[in-house]
Amino acid sequence: MKTKFITPKNIFTKIFLSELNLPDNIQTEAVASSLISPKLLKDETAIGLIPTMDLLSFKDLFVSAEIGISFNALLSNSYIHFKDGQETIEEIFLKGDVSSNEILLSKILFKEFYDIDIKPTLIKDTSAHKEDNLLIIGDENYEKELFLNGLSFAEEVIELISAPYVNFVLAGSSEKLIKDFNASYKKNLQIGHTEKYEELLKGLTSTSLEFISVNIQHIVFDYEEQDLEGIKSLLQMPFYHGIIKDILEVKFV
Repeated sequence: MKTKFITPKNIFTKIFLSELNLPDNIQTEAVASSLISPKLLKDETAIGLIPTMDLLSFKDLFVSAEIGISFNALLSNSYIHFKDGQETIEEIFLKGDVSSNEILLSKILFKEFYDIDIKPTLIKDTSAHKEDNLLIIGDENYEKELFLNGLSFAEEVIELISAPYVNFVLAGSSEKLIKDFNASYKKNLQIGHTEKYEELLKGLTSTSLEFISVNIQHIVFDYEEQDLEGIKSLLQMPFYHGIIKDILEVKFV
């Protein structure tokens, strides 16, 4: 039986896939982060990497307790870019591969750290709001070296929950598929990352490639106990802020 493996379109999932050496019977597909969970709910032959906060809305999905994409320091898939000369902040515009993570966690971060009720707004015109407060999600941060002037979203979340920021979890409708994937591929992810990404990440500048290579040890694909604690802490945050009524029990396998 062919299995579909659906991932977000970003450099970190490219690196993740490069370490797996998947066989031909697993078909990969890269789509916008926000589209993956609905696809998994409808297709029991599919597994995928979904934004962690999607689990609040897609409670029936099974979740790997062993594999995902976790950041534990400076490296991040998203960066906050602040408008110059402002004394306070009321709105932040979200640009790129926006998911439930950025929408929910940006509100929580600003409330926790600055006691500000911020309004996250999706950008429809990508050429607009260049001088406003921006949360840019995805590869643009590295393609245009924007990360150099941005604040690591991962680092902010890590400070918030005192645990690694698990940006994407491996999930699916089939418990068996998740268990089989854990058993088959966790060892591949334990070998460690290469430090040369020129071929894999073509199009990035040498500055971006160097930054990723130097900091690649701060991304984890095979969970440790602290990564699981990070998932649980993340999913509790909306409860503490009154966004959801009950704390979610994740269906870990």
